[in-house]
Amino acid sequence: MLEALVMTAALHAPTDGLNKVEQLASSTKGYAPSLYEGKWYDEKWEDERKCIMRRESRYNYRATNSSSSAAGAYQFLDSQWRDGLVWMMLNEGGNKPEIKSLRNKPINKWSRYYQDRAFFTAWRHGKGAKHWYHDGIRCF
Repeated sequence: MLEALVMTAALHAPTDGLNKVEQLASSTKGYAPSLYEGKWYDEKWEDERKCIMRRESRYNYRATNSSSSAAGAYQFLDSQWRDGLVWMMLNEGGNKPEIKSLRNKPINKWSRYYQDRAFFTAWRHGKGAKHWYHDGIRCF
């Protein structure tokens, strides 16, 4: 799916400024298909991801919770999840220096890509759904 988005964006890229993929990657609000499509990604979970994002942050990647350390689009408890998420992403592979640098940033300052990647890494094809269990609004 991302490949199709990249090709479409390349064909319709503006001659000045950012292309559509770059614009999406740099945006911090709103729902869009995941930019992450690695080991833990599966398109079949997009409805659940969308529901969780809406419930947790109203699709705001910069969201913070006033009563806890929860932050980002998926409201990870920054004080408990940041190091673990970085460790899990390092085990999957990728740009190690960039991933390691996330340890020094609050989760709500991570890019859309890394927050989406953190979600799917923690979600683990539904095995991590308990992290977003909520009696009120059901997403799964």
